[in-house]
Amino acid sequence: MTAVCAEGSRTNDPSSWPFVRRMNRRVLPLVMGLLLLPLGCGGDDPVGPFDTLAVATTSLPNAGRTLAYSATLVATGGDDDHTWSVADGSLPTDLSLAVTGEISGTPTVAGTSDFTVEVASGDGQTFEQMLSITVSGLFLDSDFAVEIESDVVYATGAVRSPTVGEIDLLLDVYRSAGANLPALRPGFILIHGGGFTGGTKSNATMVAFGNAYAQRGYVAVSIEYRLVGDDPPTEALAQDPSNPVSVAAAAARVDAVKAVEWMRANAATLGIDPDRIAVGGYSAGAITALGLAYRDPGVDGADVQVVLSLSGGLYGLESLIDADEAPLIMIHGTADPTVSFSLAEAIEAQALSVGLTHEFYPLEGVGHGTPSVLVGTVVDGTTLADRIRNFFYVHLDLGSF
Repeated sequence: MTAVCAEGSRTNDPSSWPFVRRMNRRVLPLVMGLLLLPLGCGGDDPVGPFDTLAVATTSLPNAGRTLAYSATLVATGGDDDHTWSVADGSLPTDLSLAVTGEISGTPTVAGTSDFTVEVASGDGQTFEQMLSITVSGLFLDSDFAVEIESDVVYATGAVRSPTVGEIDLLLDVYRSAGANLPALRPGFILIHGGGFTGGTKSNATMVAFGNAYAQRGYVAVSIEYRLVGDDPPTEALAQDPSNPVSVAAAAARVDAVKAVEWMRANAATLGIDPDRIAVGGYSAGAITALGLAYRDPGVDGADVQVVLSLSGGLYGLESLIDADEAPLIMIHGTADPTVSFSLAEAIEAQALSVGLTHEFYPLEGVGHGTPSVLVGTVVDGTTLADRIRNFFYVHLDLGSF
């Protein structure tokens, strides 16, 4: 039986009671809102939850003064829509921070800059991180005086002229002098030209290179080596044992390897990092540098970290070059009648084929030239002398000192 009640009368159905009806009108929307909240809403509002935003980059590499610099900041967490800014302090002069997190530019002023970066993510989180960058001219600028020690015996070599026996092999040492010398320095072995028949460690080119690099903080040595007139007994290592020049070229490699070994053996005395040694030369010296650097370490091959070739070649042995060999910077005139430009092209082709780190500067219309002409040429606003300096700095990793 259904009860029918007049207005204002009571009933046994609680939902019809006025108090309950008032509570339903107030509570139900709140309950529904709480139930729907986890579903979120449309539009551009983020969907969470997200990981806590943080900056993963806690340090930055040092910069070389006047060298292009690039480093990218990394953040974790948030919604991956990261925007970067400098919150406090300032970057080194001529460096800037993009909103994408890339720091780039060419710093021109030496010194250490401390600054704080802020990263913001699209979900409203922010995070700050203190960082610093040191800009240095060490190994780039000519900051030091130079001391020269001449005629140091680095090894001996067998000869058959004018008599059978051994001769002393000599080198000149160019090293930095003065205050604030770096505790460890790179080494640079210089090999003179002369067609394997002449030349000297004290020619103008070697003296200029030795002084220039010692002024920057290197220890440079210019070496003498056995020549055709010494009649060295190195036929077994020569490409053409019947050719005296080829035999002397083999002797030059052997002697230059001994110079590398001497530098490493005396690294502590000289203040050299034995894992940062460059080798380079002009003409016959470049041929020697290429020959020893891309052979396996041994009697006529050595482990070096960077190679400079001014008008050099490998004469059909380009296949010695592999991808993981020492980085190479090569300068060669296209009209060279002495060491054919085609030899440089063959090295370039092999370097590209295997992926060797290298830079090649062909000089249009230039002959065998002189080293001063080769390195004095300006390419895209920078002399090749400075490009050599910069190449050494990068590939000897001198910014980490």
